[in-house]
Amino acid sequence: MQGADPIRLAYWHWVNVSNLDAFLQDVYYYYEGKGIYSIALSRGLNLLTVGFVIGFSTFLLGCIDYSRIDPDKAMRLSDAIVDRCVTEFSGLTLLFFIPFTAFYIWQIVSFIMGIQRLRVLYNFYTHLLKIPDVDIQTISWPEIVRRIGAIREDNPNTALSSQNAGTPHDVTVAKLDAHDIANRILRQENYLIALFNKDLLDLRVPLPQILSRFISEEEGKGKMLTQALEWNLRFCLMEYLFDRNGQVRKVFLNSRNRVPLIEGLRRRFIFMGILNAIFAPFIVLYLLMYSFFRYFEEYHKNPSSIGGRRYTSYAQWKFREFNELPHLFVRRLDESYPAASMYIGQFPNEKVTLIMRFVAFISGSFVAVLFLATVLDPDILAHLEITPHRTVLFYLGVFGSILAVARGMVPDDNRVFDPELLMTEVITYTHYMPESWRGELHSKKTHQEFGELFAMKILIFIEEVMSVVLTPFVLWFSLPDCAPAVIDFFREFSVHVDGRGYVCSFAEFNFERHGNVKFGAPTHVHDRRMISNEGKMEKSFLNFKAANPDWNPSDPSGSAYLNRMADFTAAHLPGTSIRRRVPVAPAGSESVHTAVGAEPIDRAQEYDRALRQSQFSARRRGTGGSVLGRRRSSTAVLGDSQGSVHVPLHRPPHPEVSTIAEDDLSEDGRIRGIPVEDEQDGLEDGEDGPTRVI
Repeated sequence: MQGADPIRLAYWHWVNVSNLDAFLQDVYYYYEGKGIYSIALSRGLNLLTVGFVIGFSTFLLGCIDYSRIDPDKAMRLSDAIVDRCVTEFSGLTLLFFIPFTAFYIWQIVSFIMGIQRLRVLYNFYTHLLKIPDVDIQTISWPEIVRRIGAIREDNPNTALSSQNAGTPHDVTVAKLDAHDIANRILRQENYLIALFNKDLLDLRVPLPQILSRFISEEEGKGKMLTQALEWNLRFCLMEYLFDRNGQVRKVFLNSRNRVPLIEGLRRRFIFMGILNAIFAPFIVLYLLMYSFFRYFEEYHKNPSSIGGRRYTSYAQWKFREFNELPHLFVRRLDESYPAASMYIGQFPNEKVTLIMRFVAFISGSFVAVLFLATVLDPDILAHLEITPHRTVLFYLGVFGSILAVARGMVPDDNRVFDPELLMTEVITYTHYMPESWRGELHSKKTHQEFGELFAMKILIFIEEVMSVVLTPFVLWFSLPDCAPAVIDFFREFSVHVDGRGYVCSFAEFNFERHGNVKFGAPTHVHDRRMISNEGKMEKSFLNFKAANPDWNPSDPSGSAYLNRMADFTAAHLPGTSIRRRVPVAPAGSESVHTAVGAEPIDRAQEYDRALRQSQFSARRRGTGGSVLGRRRSSTAVLGDSQGSVHVPLHRPPHPEVSTIAEDDLSEDGRIRGIPVEDEQDGLEDGEDGPTRVI
């Protein structure tokens, strides 16, 4: 195909897509990476970074004879360098050098092979989607989805992807609406989100009986999920469940294969534990060297940043929702950081504060004296040794760093204490509120539990290093016992969709199968195993609709759910106005916000409003309705604010549902118990759950 017309070449690649999931994933990651040049530059610089870490670490550890360095006399670095050091490597040094070199060569080969794939995607965006590379940084993802769907409609024979459909004879033309594309891109991630939501994975580090007397075991099934453990989970679970085409293996769908599949998964966990134990020394060494080079400058310039926080990997999997693309999820978490940081600062340890103020005073005094001395006589900065071989410059750096860290741990004197209000705002973005937090947002217990999810960066780094050593034990002893529940989950929560194959049933937003009336679902499911914890599916559905206002569910129960929530908010919250990003259609095309037989509208605001109601009603019952909660319910943004329109909805046909009795409305006009952040409540009929299907 060399020398062919780029447009025809792009069409040829599109028509001959054999794995539509992989292709759409590449299309999304190309968008997320901001185009061919940004991706190539990022990968190239990453390649240079890995090479620098390996080369510089090898030089420091194997090419310098530190015994030749005499601190009492002047000397050159060349005097301590070992000639032809690579040939002089000892057995242990060579053992580290060879695997790292082989790894780097593989990285170079992967980089070269990836360039050709980037060219294919470049042609697809430029010639088929009509999106030049310079516009990728500013165009919205819904607009890209719209253009992909338009290509499919204009060329119905493209991307038949029969290998992905479910049976060898299924040649159904694949749908390419927002939900289908997101479901294909996140087919594997949706299973992982469900596994964490259902708490099926035991992440606890097994403790010997001797240590268990002194160290208390983690509550629940553990929360220490590091990058090393997450990679192993992906390999053990997703590579086991899915075949080379990214489809669920049919063997998992038959209950007769349950026993051999369980034994196979157990062996997989144990094998990866052995493999991790073998490579643990290499991984620890690389992690330490890379982190030293990566973070030294940051902490040297700003020592107080050592106390910074971020969400742990476990927290991110608990917060993430079905079919939520990474860029939307990251934005949602980023919006929560200011309030989360302020909330953590609302619970200072008074004893630590007093000690840090004392340390800041002492270190500040030394810094002041040394600085004043250098002003009076600049020569003493580098020539006066306060201790042997330690000059004034050295101690200025030491005491200055101590002062910065101590000041960073002392709270502001003018802070306003209102943890309940701040946590309410955090929950607005994270969509996460366990049952134990209800009515306890002000408590130290809630603060500690949230602090485990929003942990200090230095503690997360220590966990990452320790995890390299501890991950083999988790794989050997903890995870094999989860194999039966995991295999059963794969079988029971996989459903077939025509033209798409098997997917996680939660991600299909099937209210008939998984609906929870306590979260507003129009149908009631009695089997507790089939309901998502904490209303995850219902929240995901509303969040997805808010992010994709032009998408309409094909399931009648989904349409009924949207109309129920929209009708309620229109009747009881008429003054609410939501400002959100409005995708703009290209010139000459039909407006993407045109309802059937109506003027252009923005229906997203109704679903934003329903989502906010779904998040707040249960919290307000526990918190008494904070001022910030009311304000956020009317001003929360799920994207860039480019327009605000209040319009009626076009309502598709839906099953008849019962009206809401006045007794079932709370004082603030919301439906009682929609949602109550409790899976168990969804299995019982109480005074706060009036929704019924007729």
